[in-house]
Amino acid sequence: METGKNDEMLRQDFQLSHNRDPYFRTMEFHAHDFLELYYFLDGSVTYYIEDQVYDLCPGDLLIIPAGKMHRPVIANEHAAYERMVLWITPQYLQSIDSPAGDLQKNLQKVGEHGYCVPFRGDETVFVTALLKKLLYMQKNDTDPKFCAGAVELYLWTIFRSYGVIDTTHRNETQVIPQVIRYITEHFSEPLTLEDIAAEFFVSKSYLNRHFKAYTNSTVYAYIMALRLTHARRMLREGIPAVEAGRECGFSDYSTFYKAFKTQTGLSPSSLKAGLDFGKMRMLHALSQPQTEHVKSG
Repeated sequence: METGKNDEMLRQDFQLSHNRDPYFRTMEFHAHDFLELYYFLDGSVTYYIEDQVYDLCPGDLLIIPAGKMHRPVIANEHAAYERMVLWITPQYLQSIDSPAGDLQKNLQKVGEHGYCVPFRGDETVFVTALLKKLLYMQKNDTDPKFCAGAVELYLWTIFRSYGVIDTTHRNETQVIPQVIRYITEHFSEPLTLEDIAAEFFVSKSYLNRHFKAYTNSTVYAYIMALRLTHARRMLREGIPAVEAGRECGFSDYSTFYKAFKTQTGLSPSSLKAGLDFGKMRMLHALSQPQTEHVKSG
């Protein structure tokens, strides 16, 4: 199943898609309000999750918690690209969890050893079969109890494998991962290329060049995507558009309005508390000339 956009769910519990595309356009950085489990099957993809970079192999599974900035970069846009992506809302995860919250506790540990679980051999056969079964149950509106059991089994399979990963950690003296963490902590403040370069004692050209090489994004584009992600969350919580823009680092409402309109096709004031943003964008899209759909990453 496809939403037609890269960051909104149509269901209130979980949503699984299996896509194999002969052509796929590289996405910009974005984040979700839900958990994404991205299972890579085929293609030539480098995946970025904040300050981590993964050159994916078939069988690699990425755990992308809510709020984490991420993007796939396709090395060959005309080669087949196949993946199975499961989205899980926080409410649904809580509903299928144990009274002790064991699933959520394990999810909170993600990041200690990166975000990638490499399944190989028999593990890939099992995981692929389980996801195909869940896809069948989703399509045929199977009893929610059985769907919940399959989702829970998938999560425990992932967490058990994640817990035994022996990771060779990145050299934490690298500048760009530190820059990404700095931007994440200070996105609501005025940020310029000059300020960030000065903070890390590097030149603007060095910062631009190495940030682009590490993330495949410019510093400006990354900051803008992060600010808009947080602004959308605030708008859904009922915070006025002017205040949301100011709190997310936009110098004035006009700048915020133009950036928000460019990314979403909607005005900030049209996204109000309690409204389903995905459905709003579908209604907006239906009123516009038909364009090419972007599939889930």
